[in-house]
Amino acid sequence: MSRKTGESPSWLGWVFIATVALLCAGCCGTPQNEQKFDVYVQKPDDVKELQKVETQLTVTPEKAALHPDYQVMQEISVPYIPEYRIGAGDVLEVVYGIRYETAPSEYRLEVQDKIGVTFPYHPQFNSTVLVRTDGKITLPMIGDVKAESKTPMELAALLNRLYSKYLENPSITVSLEEFNVKIDELRKAITTAARGQSKIAPVAPDGRIALPLIGNLQAEGYTLPQLEKVVNQKYAQQIRNLNATLILYEIHHSKVYIFGEVERQGALEMPSAMTILDVLSLAGGIKKTAYLKEVIIFRSDGLERPIALKVDLGPVLQQGLTYADLKIRPADIIFVPKGKIDKFNDLVEKVFTKGIYAILPFTTSVTASYYINSPSVLK
Repeated sequence: MSRKTGESPSWLGWVFIATVALLCAGCCGTPQNEQKFDVYVQKPDDVKELQKVETQLTVTPEKAALHPDYQVMQEISVPYIPEYRIGAGDVLEVVYGIRYETAPSEYRLEVQDKIGVTFPYHPQFNSTVLVRTDGKITLPMIGDVKAESKTPMELAALLNRLYSKYLENPSITVSLEEFNVKIDELRKAITTAARGQSKIAPVAPDGRIALPLIGNLQAEGYTLPQLEKVVNQKYAQQIRNLNATLILYEIHHSKVYIFGEVERQGALEMPSAMTILDVLSLAGGIKKTAYLKEVIIFRSDGLERPIALKVDLGPVLQQGLTYADLKIRPADIIFVPKGKIDKFNDLVEKVFTKGIYAILPFTTSVTASYYINSPSVLK
C-alpha cells in the first residue's frame, strides 16, 4: 500500500527490515562461513536446477504442520501469510446478486415504493400512491401518513384507525404495486452488455472506491473479505436481499526490486508476468558498466528460506538464447553488478545495506516479505 513520505513504515516494511538484519548477520561471518549461491544459470537447462531447488524448499503441508508459525485451513496445514490488503491502483470487480429465496421477515415499505390503498366499501377513496423521499404518503381526508419502514399490514392497521373517525368499518387493505425500486435503479447503473450485473471499481489514489447508491468508500488497507463485508452492510441499509461479491480484478502494486548498474533503480510495478529482460527494460536498460555474466536474484516467495541465484545474461544478449522458464516473482530482488562477484557476503552487504537502504528509505513502504528461520539463510 502506498504511504506518504514521513510516515512510519508499514508492518510489511518492518518484516523486510528485520529480514535484512538477519541476512546481514548470517552472511557477514568469517571466510570459512562464506555463503554460496543456490544456482548459477548459464544456459536454459540450468533453470531446471532452479526449479528443483524451489521444489525442495516449497512449503508443503507436512512441513507446515511441524512449524508453530503455520496454520491449518480447511484441514490443510499452510504457511501463515498475512492476507493481501487492497492498495491504491488496484482494480476491484463488484458482482451483484439478488437473493430471491423466501425471507422470514415481512417486507417493509421503502422510499419510491408504489402502493395501492383499497376501500372495499368506499371505492371512491381508492388510490395508488408513491412513498415520497420523506417516507410519507398523502391520502384523502387524513393527509400525510408515515409509510416508510412499515409492513403493508401495519400501514393498513394505521389507516383503518385514522379513517374510522370518518368512515364506518373502512376495512382498508394495502397492496404492493411496485417495490424494490432501488434494485431496479442499481440494475440500470451496473448492467452492461460486456459484464452483466457487475461494476468495475478502481481504487483511487486516495484509497477510495465509488459504488452506485452508496457512493465513496475507503478500500485501501482492507482485506478483500473485510471490504466485502463493509460493502454489503452499506447496501443492506438501502436494499434488501442484495449480495455483493468482490473480486480482485487487477493488482497494480506488486513490485520487484532492482539495483546496481541499471538506469533506474528501486521498486518497479509488475503489471503482469515478467522475465528478467522485461525487468531490465522496465528499469530503463543497463549501463555500459554492467557485468552481465553474474546478475543476482534473491528470492523468497513461497519458500522455506530465501535463495540466491546467479544468472549469466551474456548468452541471452549475445546469442539470442532465452531462459523462458525463468520467471521473475513479486518481491524478487535483482542486482546487476559492476564486476565479477568475488565474495557472497560482500555482495549481500552491498545489495541490502548499501543498495536497498539507499534507494528505499525507512519512510517508504516495502512490499518484499522474506521469512527467515535462522541466521544461516543461504546455504
